[in-house]
Amino acid sequence: MQSAPQHRNAYARARQVRVEKWIDEMVPMSDGVVGKEMAIVTATRNAVDVRKWVASKLMPREYGDQPSAITVNNQTNVVVMSDERLRELQALRQRMIQQQKGG
Repeated sequence: MQSAPQHRNAYARARQVRVEKWIDEMVPMSDGVVGKEMAIVTATRNAVDVRKWVASKLMPREYGDQPSAITVNNQTNVVVMSDERLRELQALRQRMIQQQKGG
């Protein structure tokens, strides 16, 4: 397949068609066991779960777990300084606030 890109593309498409076929089978399978005995329901649930798992591995972009859209990064910076330096910085901050107010 390395030397023949057309074969590689055909194989990839065949895998995609196979996965899509399995995906298309899931809803009718699930609907078909409504009102059936529990053993049939359980077996069908397992078959659907296997199809979902295989689809997520063969086509992760389409059927894999999607990362959440929110990323939270917490970062805490700690600065240790003397009381004298802290008073100097607070005084500087106050002077800057006064200058912004025009005073």
